[in-house]
Amino acid sequence: MGGLFNYDGPLVSFLNRLADLVILNIVFLICCIPVFTIGASLTALSSMTMKMARKEEGYIARGFFKAFKENFRQATVIWLILLILGTIFGMDFWIMRAAMITGPLLPIFQGVLTLMFAIFFFEFLYVFPVLARFDNTIKNTMKNAVLMSIRHLPWTVVLVVVAGASGVIGYMFLAYAIPIFCLLGFSVISLISAYVFNKVFEVYIPAE
Repeated sequence: MGGLFNYDGPLVSFLNRLADLVILNIVFLICCIPVFTIGASLTALSSMTMKMARKEEGYIARGFFKAFKENFRQATVIWLILLILGTIFGMDFWIMRAAMITGPLLPIFQGVLTLMFAIFFFEFLYVFPVLARFDNTIKNTMKNAVLMSIRHLPWTVVLVVVAGASGVIGYMFLAYAIPIFCLLGFSVISLISAYVFNKVFEVYIPAE
């Protein structure tokens, strides 16, 4: 029993990790409030959860703000680009549905738009973790994010399932999901994804 409550015991380690996730989630949400800072917040969140997965996190809040500051310019530009593209996709789907396009061209339009949206979604999943892990230009960061997502498609499917399941569960149990997401939902999802990203990124990091 004493071992369970030791400072290095499993219970204390779990509670410390849980506290870190709560702190990280709250800091992340606060930094997302201005909206245009969401990209930098996502990058900092990814940076910290990937470090947590490697057990290299250090001080959570300090590390978050350091990553936030270092990647702010590039992350903000990338976020605004993705926001514009996402708005365009939303309008395209709405127009196609509202116009009630029929005939032989409909499956073609739907197929092309779905494929483009899938690539956009892959980009969104990868680009901020890629930015957090590698130093590069905005153009190369966005290009590499797509290439990595396609090259490591099985892992990308895992990330899509994690994101999709989180969204579906959150929608189905909205009353319970809101307080959970406000407390630690985003940091937990990011941490789960971080194990995948660390696995993917190790291919591109030279062995020390």
